[in-house]
Amino acid sequence: MTRWAWCNGLLCAEHELLLPVRDGAVLYGASLFETLRCYDGHPFRLEQHLQRLRRWMERLHLFARARQAIDLSTSAVQYAVAQLLEANGLLDGDARLRITVTAGSEEVPPSCLMLAGRISPEQIAQWQAGVSAVLLPDPRGVRGEQPKWGSYAWHLEAQLQAKTQGAEEAIWFSREGYLTEGAISNVFVLHEDRLLTPPLDEGVLAGITRQVVLEIAWQAGVQCSEERVPVALLPRVQAVLLTNSVREIVPVALLDGVPFAVHPLVAKMQEAYRSLVRSCAPL
Repeated sequence: MTRWAWCNGLLCAEHELLLPVRDGAVLYGASLFETLRCYDGHPFRLEQHLQRLRRWMERLHLFARARQAIDLSTSAVQYAVAQLLEANGLLDGDARLRITVTAGSEEVPPSCLMLAGRISPEQIAQWQAGVSAVLLPDPRGVRGEQPKWGSYAWHLEAQLQAKTQGAEEAIWFSREGYLTEGAISNVFVLHEDRLLTPPLDEGVLAGITRQVVLEIAWQAGVQCSEERVPVALLPRVQAVLLTNSVREIVPVALLDGVPFAVHPLVAKMQEAYRSLVRSCAPL
């Protein structure tokens, strides 16, 4: 079965796609991307993902050509996503969508690529039940809000390190001993019935799902705060949660070999998230 991609305004068979070797994405990892989840053909919080992508394209000089050449208007992207999902038979069920913008170079134009794939019910059930994680030093040493660079080598390396220790995710901490984020997720902890998540100036991604969790926590009457979370606090927290747009809200069931009971708040937050998804779906 042919898997289809969307490339620069056209549907293309994935196996036929070629990226010029002199594109900055190939030579230097100069690309930006967004990953999100689609529910029965509807991408959740697409506009927020596009706003973040456009914001970093405006800020970064590398993407001056891409700003001129690539149409990332909401209507254009919605059309592309609908065509891509239909071509891949993904208009029902859950799907992962990735939008990538390359920087191009002086010699080749930038590109916009979109890929999609199905998420199985088994995988969803596994995420909802909880994953294991390990703590690792954050190798990046960065401060301030971070863009979603296509150069994801540190993140992939951290996940592979976690797998060698029998875990599914790595949670980074800074040189100063504070949590930053997961290799592919934002991090929350529940401490004394308050949800805490590291602030953006700790060098974390301004995650779309992170923001949704902050919203639904307040709506549910759960106190939440963006503040520094010391690693030394972890033995005393009630729960550790990971969030990203594909996995939604994932409890950590095992951290550095220490089990965490699934707190009742986790199921409450997961259901609130899915209720929000359902409320945003077109009638």
